[in-house]
Amino acid sequence: MNVDIGREQFEEMKAKIREETLKTKGPLALALKDVRHKIAILSGKGGVGKTVVTVNLAAALKKRGYEVCIFDADLHGPAVPRSLGLSGRMDVVSDHDHPGHHDLRFNPLVTSKGIKVVSVASMWATQDQPIMWKGAHKMRAIRQLIASVNWGSADFLLVDLPPGTGDEVQTVMRSIPNLDGMLVVTTPQRLSAMVCSRAISAAKELEVPLLGLVENMSSLECPSCGMEMFPFGKGEGQKLAHLMEVPFLGRIPIELDMGECIDEGTPLVDKKPDSAFSRIFDEIASKLIASLSEK
Repeated sequence: MNVDIGREQFEEMKAKIREETLKTKGPLALALKDVRHKIAILSGKGGVGKTVVTVNLAAALKKRGYEVCIFDADLHGPAVPRSLGLSGRMDVVSDHDHPGHHDLRFNPLVTSKGIKVVSVASMWATQDQPIMWKGAHKMRAIRQLIASVNWGSADFLLVDLPPGTGDEVQTVMRSIPNLDGMLVVTTPQRLSAMVCSRAISAAKELEVPLLGLVENMSSLECPSCGMEMFPFGKGEGQKLAHLMEVPFLGRIPIELDMGECIDEGTPLVDKKPDSAFSRIFDEIASKLIASLSEK
């Protein structure tokens, strides 16, 4: 039986077949074939502590015995290596198990606790070299970098996204095969929640699952009297999660030692394992693991 279809329908079918093929046999799929779960960390605006959440969640998962990788997708402000005490450049090697796209591969940097890290900050000769790529270059660089890494076997890949919903964020949402979903980070301020709602809407529009929302810098314990204070407001994160129908995973308190931990390159959950901060991250990790097991 002859089936007469228009050119437009034919092109749509061809694009869909190509997309499905790339999800299973494309260079990114081959590079990440042994990574079980892929989670991107999203925020609507800068300054909400997204990188802090990423590295401490990675440390909390690592404490539970999981193998964890981090991809620092913030091309213009990469901060993950420094936050984990890593310096120097990634090694370039020819030994890998998925030939056919690149002859050479990058080996991730590895922390003392065994967390693998990939970042453009680990590719340049000096830390003060600016990255001045534009739209198409950034999108291509992200895809090529992910495909060019020896990720190996891992339970989790956490992607630290830049703020907003620009080229890098959309590239990750569309390009990483079998992305489990997004973890959204906001702060108690109404402005942060308002901007964050746009990022959530963008994820929904691109049909990316939303695994949960966390409110960072939620409260501060007075070092003198122990009273809980709310310097940035109260409750906006949970209100936003309810409004946007996203699971609320917890409130992360302010820790006065955070700046020192970042300068030292030590996640606070490792430095102060008995703190309220660390307990919250353990709870967030538990909720994420439970939600992924239900998928």
